[in-house]
Amino acid sequence: MSKYKNILNNLKETPPRELNDHILIIDAMNMLIRSFSLLKAMSPTGHHVGGLVGFLRSLGYVTRIFDPTRVLIIWDGKGGSGNRKNIDPNYKAQRATSRITHWGLYDTKEEEMEALIGQLYRVQDYIECLPMQSIMIEKLEADDIIAYLAKRASTSAVKKMTIVSSDKDFLQLVNDTVEVYAPVKKKTFTATNIQEEIKVLPENYNIVKALLGDNSDNLAGVKGLGIKTILSEFPKLAKTKSELDYIFDVCETKLDDKKVKKIFPKIITSWDRVETNFKLMDLHESDLDEREKEEVIEMIKTNPPGLETGAFLRLLDKDQIEGITKNTEGWLENFRGLTITK
Repeated sequence: MSKYKNILNNLKETPPRELNDHILIIDAMNMLIRSFSLLKAMSPTGHHVGGLVGFLRSLGYVTRIFDPTRVLIIWDGKGGSGNRKNIDPNYKAQRATSRITHWGLYDTKEEEMEALIGQLYRVQDYIECLPMQSIMIEKLEADDIIAYLAKRASTSAVKKMTIVSSDKDFLQLVNDTVEVYAPVKKKTFTATNIQEEIKVLPENYNIVKALLGDNSDNLAGVKGLGIKTILSEFPKLAKTKSELDYIFDVCETKLDDKKVKKIFPKIITSWDRVETNFKLMDLHESDLDEREKEEVIEMIKTNPPGLETGAFLRLLDKDQIEGITKNTEGWLENFRGLTITK
């Protein structure tokens, strides 16, 4: 009898969850492209549906393991890379010609992109049946919207925010409120374990990335520079929040030393590149104007839609991908909890 009494007492002590207690943020294109490139799933009619199936599976998985109170799906807006391409025309330039899949299904890049876009639109149809919200703002990348949400979370009533993405740029946003889940590693980076991964304070990670560059965004770094040298020569990055000028100042003071490592003059001569990288990678300063900020704020003030089980099942039947999971009804239960929060 005492066992059940304790359970009842615990239930009474557990306060009801508020809608923004734990927000799960999905970097949508990151999840879709990863699924599209890795999953060879085919429909009975012979069409590749890896992006669609993988996205829905991943969405169900992260919703189940994190049990959030709200889910926001953040998309790149049309022309979202424009602002960064104005800073550096080479930003993500390689993506225009490089292939996403590497197993011979699509004959041309154009055919591949047409299939990806088709699956993108279909994913959005499914999301409309689920108790979650999508945000897409023209001329903004998902990174900018997610960064603004993370910054706002740290100064609002949000108790916890989890960003789901394999993009390491988001690691600079980690703090006591914001964490990042890396789906490939299946690891969550929090304020307590983040330095095990990046070796510096998360708020300084953008400086490290500016020095090293990022091949996925087509951004070159300082040639010959690695993380070990950065840690040994710029120890402040692991201890206190720093500005980019700290790197330049250290290099400048060592230029006259004949015994100094060759890397310091290399950093100085590459400084324009480093500053450009920093502008492109830094997520601490919001690129949203006041209208765009208000649009995002209004979204997180409103209640998400209800779970439309029938509509979701009809989409599955029409697309003939009932095999998305062994138990579709059970899979949909992952989202039912999102409809009962206040």
